[in-house]
Amino acid sequence: MDYQASCHCGRVRFSFRSPEITTGCRCDCSLCQRRGAVLSSGYIPAADFTPHAKPEDLGRYLWNEKVLNNYFCKTCGIFTYIADGENGKDGYRVNLGCVEGLDVFTLEVTRIDGKSVPLVGH
Repeated sequence: MDYQASCHCGRVRFSFRSPEITTGCRCDCSLCQRRGAVLSSGYIPAADFTPHAKPEDLGRYLWNEKVLNNYFCKTCGIFTYIADGENGKDGYRVNLGCVEGLDVFTLEVTRIDGKSVPLVGH
């Protein structure tokens, strides 16, 4: 299926192809615990993901091993997606709350154990 997504204010827009989304996940690491987003259950391959076209609209937060690029809208502050590896070469996880027409409250949501992952360099 083709999915369209955006931040709250609509400035950041992105799209991706994925099988029908029926599940999501939540990570319990210190970052994800605070943002509370329901993420895509798996990584979306870079070939199936079209990131926002204007990098200047996006803020980026790196932490821990500095390999997960956490992107958010500079205008409204909504976390939109994670790019794993340089330019998302290893895939993307999406904030499912940004996906148009998808009700995250109807999804089966599992937990990712990010709390047990040791912090590197801290």
